[in-house]
Amino acid sequence: MELPYIVMSYVRDGDGEVLADLGHDASAEFPPGAYLVDLSAPIKLYLRAEAGLRIESSTDSMRIAFDRETTVEIGARSFHKSPAATVTTTDDPHDVMAAVSTLGSVLKTTTCERSWPTLRGHPPHIERGDELDVPDDLTVPDTGATVEVPPTYDAIYAAAPLAYYFGADLVAGETPRLTVGGFERRFDADDEFEEDVVRTLKQAFFLDCVTRTEGYYPIELADRNRLEPLVDVDFAALYDAPLDEQLSTYFSIPYETVAEAMPSWHRVAYVRPDPENVESLPYLVNDFSILRTPPRPSYDETEEMRETRDAIDQFKRTPSPDDSDQRPESERDTAARRGVPPVEEYVQMPDHDDALELAWVGEGTPVSGTKIIPDAYRHESTGTSDDEIEITVVCNDEEMRDEWDAVAEIYGPRETISFDPTVHFDVTTDELRGLLRTPTDLFHYIGHIDGRGFECSDGVLDARNLDEVGMRAFLLNACRSHNQGVALVEAGCHGGIVSLGNVGNAAALDLGETLTKLFQAGFSIGGALAITEEATFIGTRYIAVGDPGFTLAQTDDIIPLVYEIEDSDESPLSLTGFGYPTRDHAIGSISTTYLHDGPRFLSTGPYDFETTKGRIEETHNNKPYSPLIVDGELELVHQWLAKQ
Repeated sequence: MELPYIVMSYVRDGDGEVLADLGHDASAEFPPGAYLVDLSAPIKLYLRAEAGLRIESSTDSMRIAFDRETTVEIGARSFHKSPAATVTTTDDPHDVMAAVSTLGSVLKTTTCERSWPTLRGHPPHIERGDELDVPDDLTVPDTGATVEVPPTYDAIYAAAPLAYYFGADLVAGETPRLTVGGFERRFDADDEFEEDVVRTLKQAFFLDCVTRTEGYYPIELADRNRLEPLVDVDFAALYDAPLDEQLSTYFSIPYETVAEAMPSWHRVAYVRPDPENVESLPYLVNDFSILRTPPRPSYDETEEMRETRDAIDQFKRTPSPDDSDQRPESERDTAARRGVPPVEEYVQMPDHDDALELAWVGEGTPVSGTKIIPDAYRHESTGTSDDEIEITVVCNDEEMRDEWDAVAEIYGPRETISFDPTVHFDVTTDELRGLLRTPTDLFHYIGHIDGRGFECSDGVLDARNLDEVGMRAFLLNACRSHNQGVALVEAGCHGGIVSLGNVGNAAALDLGETLTKLFQAGFSIGGALAITEEATFIGTRYIAVGDPGFTLAQTDDIIPLVYEIEDSDESPLSLTGFGYPTRDHAIGSISTTYLHDGPRFLSTGPYDFETTKGRIEETHNNKPYSPLIVDGELELVHQWLAKQ
């Protein structure tokens, strides 16, 4: 049996004990016997057979062979990726707390193994209504955990991930705290409440990830290697201990000590404490984002933002350029139903260095990170093909033709998946309307957008007049494309990248080329943007809108990685790897790298290791678009190697 890529695999004996943990370039041979092969593919696969067994892995394939003809039993387990029930709540905070208490109903286990993302599951959908309604068949595990917080939206939202992870009841109380059996952890009742909640979640989750290495997957973990010299904990004894004993041990360790070995978190989402944002909680919690309340005031308009606001004002005052008599009835109805987008405030989000991505939920337009639009999570997600990603490119400005020439080479075949691009030049409004409605995986627009909409050869097309669109994601590489991107998400798209201000052609070309490569390398919309914001100047002029976790291509690695190289003249090279989790391999997963033969590490990193330029060259054909941050500048592997 052959796989065209590498997946983490474990070989167990007939009793379930792990005999081998195999990854890149790892091979093993076993004598005749009963074996179970556990394959961590996008759908979890299990192979069971009685025979001699040999597994061979290279950088781009995996082969499983038996020493004779034998019967192989195959098991599969899909992941719980969407809500399976709906809970209705009023806007009363006590009802909201009851609704949040159901989020843990999807936990597949209440042990420390729940730190694996595949054993958590997607929480039920929450919607607002006239009365509280929890389906009778929605059962929450009896973990004995209770989270007490004030009955206010800011406290409820901050505590939602904690209630989900512990399968806890969220109740109103004068003393904010987490209790389980004889364990109690109090939270500050004033300014430090939110920070205490966040630290509790991070510390418990990280130590669960370490403790679980004594369980079903007893692998060497770099994070455990960093932690053990700092603490005196018997993790083997702790694995089977009751939850209250585990937590008592966890929190006997000062947070500052644990933080020295703790990996980064993948995303912080700032959620305005408004009633309507309760409907976003299941999706935010499913991604296991840290939820914070935005500080006030949080607005600081620059001159460029004021210029963009003026354009939005113009957008508000200008009637649609489409003649209403020529537009289909459905488009006119949709435009009337939505009305004109309001002029939103700009949001300056705090920069948390413990998270790789930032997101914003609620009214306001962030000047960095992702503007989450809840509808994006609920759109149907079906690709155009299992092994091919379709790209629709529209280039409506001859002076920007260089961007198409640059990305045309990127949208090429990979060994495991192909990109199929089609390009259209100087399209009319009718042609663009048809292209926006045509099913495609990525819509890449190169051209101009003003306050009225997309500039075409015969006029302007306003996306807010569309009742539906066909793309799954988009890259609108044009000036001030924010409002058109929001309209595309509202009409059925998952999300994409937009600009807030003016961008020059050369800068737009560089950004378009970089984002395209990151999408192909398997990074999510939010992850790709975060990397460009961190390491390029032009990236700070763009934000993501919609669902930041949406990905176009599955990476050949478990998790797409970015590497920082402090001194490119050193030999060997000192690298730090950071993982950007995806929905298939969310936070709590483990990863490895082609560039080093060391232990596995928790999904986000950081993971420090040494490698050589020769080792990077060996993997170049497999990972040409892996991002490197070299001496503070963003380069991709193929670009960096070309300079050596």
